[in-house]
Amino acid sequence: QVYESGSNVDQFVTRFLLKETANQTQSLLSSVESAVDAIDEQTNPTRHYPSKGGHGLMDPWYDSPVPSYSPTSRMVPREHGKTFQAGSPDAKAEGLEGQINRLAELIGRLEDKTLWFDLHQRLSDSESTACTYLLLVRDEMTVSHKHLGEFCSSLKQYLKSVAGERDCFHVTAVKLPDGVTFIVYEFWETEEDWKRHLQSATCKGFQHVKVDTLTQPETISSVAVPGRRVAAHAM
Repeated sequence: QVYESGSNVDQFVTRFLLKETANQTQSLLSSVESAVDAIDEQTNPTRHYPSKGGHGLMDPWYDSPVPSYSPTSRMVPREHGKTFQAGSPDAKAEGLEGQINRLAELIGRLEDKTLWFDLHQRLSDSESTACTYLLLVRDEMTVSHKHLGEFCSSLKQYLKSVAGERDCFHVTAVKLPDGVTFIVYEFWETEEDWKRHLQSATCKGFQHVKVDTLTQPETISSVAVPGRRVAAHAM
């Protein structure tokens, strides 16, 4: 309504700004897609990854849902010489929103892949080095619907606190499609660091909340993953 009631100049400016915003978003989208593809190839060169797939069954629990896109939905740079197709501002805005959602999805994928790429790169620093490991801890929890809000609030605070700990390389959480199952992944420098963390006020406080909000005992597992290489001592 605002667009239709505006002057010719106002309508032109609106169309122009939408066009420029769409072009810039499309250009940024292409750059992010290229980065995702490059990391895919470097983390697993023998496997061909579909570049436009979704996240699978798990999404970051603290993010808003991002719509899935088919392989044909990839944005193609506009060819030179083509004129901008006229259309309603609402239609242009909807197309722009789709590009922004797609960009948000790709950035999320890029962040996830960057973590694993960094771990992989640590293995190839030097042939004259000795390998050490990070401890990956997986904690799966099923929450009562009644206490979902309390649990999520406590989990956010826990993630924020753990992320600031010096010995924690990375921490993240995902929510499964059932809406009440959460999995927390933590990378610790050593098993001793993780055990020391279990005695911290942050961990004990979150543990008390879990006692009141979970419907069943949590499932914790851990595995050593290649983390980094350190120079070997001379004999």
